[in-house]
Amino acid sequence: MGASISLDSKYRLILTTEVECISVNARGSSNSKSTSGGANKKGSHKHHHSESDSEGSHSGSESDGSRSESGSSRSGSESGSESDGDKTYSVKLTPEIVSYIRSYIRKNQFLDEFDLITEIELDKYNHAPGSALVFNSDSIAFMTNNQTLEAVGEWEYIEPEKPTIKSKSKNSRDRDRRRGDDDDRDEDREESQYKTKDDDLPVTEIESILTEKFNEYNKTREFVIHESKNSFLVMLIKSVEVVNA
Repeated sequence: MGASISLDSKYRLILTTEVECISVNARGSSNSKSTSGGANKKGSHKHHHSESDSEGSHSGSESDGSRSESGSSRSGSESGSESDGDKTYSVKLTPEIVSYIRSYIRKNQFLDEFDLITEIELDKYNHAPGSALVFNSDSIAFMTNNQTLEAVGEWEYIEPEKPTIKSKSKNSRDRDRRRGDDDDRDEDREESQYKTKDDDLPVTEIESILTEKFNEYNKTREFVIHESKNSFLVMLIKSVEVVNA
């Protein structure tokens, strides 16, 4: 059996990233941008940057990313018929793009989404309904040497809420007294059917769950780190590794 999550240890989440540029067809730019990025649906990207800066970084890296254009453009066209004219391609990191990433991961919008993604509901994994595993991050930073996000923090196990037991009248309590011991045993048996924080939480399973959750955000191009008139840059999370800090 592999390693299990310890609730008493610090961990580092290492998120492998990739940056894509989505070049929007000028004639359908407004329609395409409204359907390509999940973050745009929330109206959260109100900031503006210099178009000349953005276009300069895209043109400088377009030749580097052209090898993957044919493959990635297919994924872009799948987002909707209105974006048939869009082109999607991976780009190499420039100092400018790195600054966009570092600025973006400091925003509350991203930090809130990160907290949401790294909260894992455990009832589908044989834990009691309402139980969850939450990653409380102390810091998150972008590492240029291996193009990863690294978040340091601790895992917390959220206990399920106990069901409210209605109070009984004295007569009812007297009538049920003989069955009291049986009821207690039944409750114990029911609780024993579920896993608790003392049971193993395999690291590999946590990595798989988080990778799958980030992939859902990748499909909607949620993490838009920069926009210009006819293109925008998107950060994708490709994989998750959980290691001891």
